[in-house]
Amino acid sequence: MLILGTPEVVSLFLLSIIFDVPRYAISMLVLYLFEPRRAFGPPIRISAIVACHNEENGLRACIESLHVDEVIVIDDGSTDGTWKVIMDMVSEGLVHKTKRLNQRSSKPAAVNIGLRYATHEAVLILDSDTVLLDSQAARIAARYLSADPHCGGVSLNLQVRNVWASLITRFQAIEYLISITFGKRFADVAGIMSNVSGAAGVFRRSALIEVGGLDIEVAEDAALTGKLRTAGWKIRFAPEAIALTLVPEGIIGLLMQRLRWDSAAAAIWLRKFVHHLNPFARDLSFRLLLTSVDVVLFSIVLPILFPIYAVWLWYHVGIEATLALLFLVMACLAVMETLIILWTTPPLGLLPYVPFYLVVQLFIMRPARIVFMVSELVAHVTHGDNYIPSHQRGELA
Repeated sequence: MLILGTPEVVSLFLLSIIFDVPRYAISMLVLYLFEPRRAFGPPIRISAIVACHNEENGLRACIESLHVDEVIVIDDGSTDGTWKVIMDMVSEGLVHKTKRLNQRSSKPAAVNIGLRYATHEAVLILDSDTVLLDSQAARIAARYLSADPHCGGVSLNLQVRNVWASLITRFQAIEYLISITFGKRFADVAGIMSNVSGAAGVFRRSALIEVGGLDIEVAEDAALTGKLRTAGWKIRFAPEAIALTLVPEGIIGLLMQRLRWDSAAAAIWLRKFVHHLNPFARDLSFRLLLTSVDVVLFSIVLPILFPIYAVWLWYHVGIEATLALLFLVMACLAVMETLIILWTTPPLGLLPYVPFYLVVQLFIMRPARIVFMVSELVAHVTHGDNYIPSHQRGELA
């Protein structure tokens, strides 16, 4: 029988205090009290870089959504009709500069080649399956650069393009609203933006050159953001600049994507930038330390500890009490996540899927994240990921 007030019950709520429920509550309070700083800088000219591999069917939609001053497309060793699509768009004036690579060299390498051709200080890096929601999205984000000479990168507000394709895409649409539309807005206010989304971000060209461009990494976006922050550049989030990206439509595709993302996150934060966790490291700023602690604690350490804790709790208070208390925590999460989603003004049709999102997140995605991150720490699974061609994997963290 469960007796409230016992040390085991207190322990459960102590864990909850440092886990998702209070984090969401604090985030909502901060955003309610502090309005994010908007950008009011003058217009700035933009070069867009799109690296693509076998994207003959989707590339045109991406390029047609760009209303910038210069469009650079790098064909990263495509074997389908991508090059013909690019040449057609060159003749139409949609693409201004292009280069065809004889073999696939990875997105980071292809973007670095595109950077050599960029002539404007604002550089939009966009995935070829991503489109900008409106013609001013890139220019809105670029104004964050012109408003602050110390700003080196701006993440666009990435949302799901194929929302209604399946239950799995609706799950991801909710996830993106919580983690990006809401989460990055809080991180922006707190000054702990850890990542400019690789699918859509605007950078200061001189900052990219200063840090040596993109590293050959599976999570090249997190690695680049880390380098920029280490060099002293500020990272911002432009919630009003919306980009739409395609996401996996089935559970297998989603898990394969997250294997890449989660294992790469462990590699970036626990190997490449592990020194950011050392408070005595030379030239380490408080916000750089706080950013790393936020990512490592909430995205890596606590997800790994949670199942261990659940087993410990089961042993001490029994299965019925454990399930009852965990259900209470889940109910609190569902309420807070519903409030967050409402705050982001989503399509109303997504609201009925919030319970489905919570179940998938807790019972599929979180256990998968644990497996993927531990696999990286034990077996370096990113070193076998096809995202980076075999001849470049020696440069991985």
